[in-house]
Amino acid sequence: MNYDELDEGDLRNELENGPTFEDLAIDDSLSDVDRVTKYVCSNIALQRVMHVKMLQDTAKSIGFQATCDRLIPLLEPLVSDVEYVVRQHVAFQFPALCQFLVNAGDDAGYRVILDIMIPLITRLVSDEQHDVRSAASESLVEMAALVKNEDQGQYILTIVLPLAHDDDNEQFRISAVALYNGLAEYFGPELCQQFCVPELISLSEDPVFRVRKSTAQSFSNVCKIAGQELSRERLVPSFQRLARDDIWGVRKACAECLVSIAHALAPSDRGPLLIPLFDSFIKDTSRWVRMAAFQNLGPFLAALEKEHVTDELIEYFLSMATTASHQLGGSGEADIKFHCAFSFPAIVTILGSSEWHRLSPTFELLSNDTFWKIRRTFAHSLHELARVLGQETTESQLSTVFDSYLHDVQDVKLGAMMHFADFLEHVSPSFRESYLPVLTEFNSLDQSTKWRFREVLSLQLAQLCRIFTMDATFSVVYPLVMKLVTDPVAVLTSYLLFYQHVLKHQLQSQ
Repeated sequence: MNYDELDEGDLRNELENGPTFEDLAIDDSLSDVDRVTKYVCSNIALQRVMHVKMLQDTAKSIGFQATCDRLIPLLEPLVSDVEYVVRQHVAFQFPALCQFLVNAGDDAGYRVILDIMIPLITRLVSDEQHDVRSAASESLVEMAALVKNEDQGQYILTIVLPLAHDDDNEQFRISAVALYNGLAEYFGPELCQQFCVPELISLSEDPVFRVRKSTAQSFSNVCKIAGQELSRERLVPSFQRLARDDIWGVRKACAECLVSIAHALAPSDRGPLLIPLFDSFIKDTSRWVRMAAFQNLGPFLAALEKEHVTDELIEYFLSMATTASHQLGGSGEADIKFHCAFSFPAIVTILGSSEWHRLSPTFELLSNDTFWKIRRTFAHSLHELARVLGQETTESQLSTVFDSYLHDVQDVKLGAMMHFADFLEHVSPSFRESYLPVLTEFNSLDQSTKWRFREVLSLQLAQLCRIFTMDATFSVVYPLVMKLVTDPVAVLTSYLLFYQHVLKHQLQSQ
């Protein structure tokens, strides 16, 4: 109700006809089950919603038989409630109620699920309101986990098939596509091969682009369960057709799902089948398709076998720090750079230290980027780069960046400090000693500094004791322990009480 559009008389009538304080009052003398039974039938929608949310806890408190006798019968009118918000919240209650029925009632509870709960959720899955359908679809997927394999076809699959074949309602077909993907793991290989695969192929040719887009987003789980051979022969050709769709939104959906499709295929098939698709996405006329392709390039490269990672793909990745980000412009520039930085350690791991000369300029550019979130990403991953690149490169190149991050803005500094000891693991003992002043600096700080910095350092004290010499441990680390053990933040004190024993053990062992 928009009260701005009401005149004074209409507003007065609305307030007079609405629920009064007495109407909204709850009888606290009632038991939970009596309260739920009474108020889910209230004329006030808010009361119905509130007490629908109590169904799960009430069922646990009254037991299996009372739930079947008193609560389950309440669901019938609730799934047909005139207020869609009530129906939506009822849908959310189904998985927990079904789990309770199975746990408390064994076979009898399982029969209640098959005979009563599934027919009721079926009505909500085909509800006219999108929010209700969405909630019911999520609940159906959770409920399917409780249904035995031999009952999946009769009780679950038969809910989805009519939705997929409703030619008059595209929203039902969209719901069906998502359900095929969500339910695939419970259907198992046989049902997926017999029903889900041909259904997805058919829906991928739907005249409505929104259905095709949803289909493109729903291939991954079906591919995984149907098997690599069938996916390669039947599903991938349909996905390739969607990747060339006239509507850019469908192509963008394919670009976003390329990595999940890759993981569903045999490693040897990923490169030959999917690299040509990625190449088309990266050269697409739509800026949004190109952006989706770049955002997923790092994970896509990680999914490929090393021999399939071509020089062209590497150049695409490196361009994310320069030309590609500038071409996309606007917010896309920082976003693409961020994705490049996020995936950078994985690419270094794939290519190895021998290819560092190709990657180093991009690292230098991004690690000093003006956008702090990009620097923060590297701050959290420098220790991984050090592990791959080795001691020499770590000391000559990575340490300079690491040093700057220790004096950067708080979020970047915190990322570097979280892996302080991990990073020092990959430098020589003599080089490691140069970082003792950093610990001394922490010891000189008062307790007004951010407690999170003190926490991340506390969690690394045992490792620091191990990697530094006994003299350094005793002169620098031990005083730091003594200061942190009296920290006013309780969680830090508990850490340090433990680490005192660890420190004692380290000193004795040295």
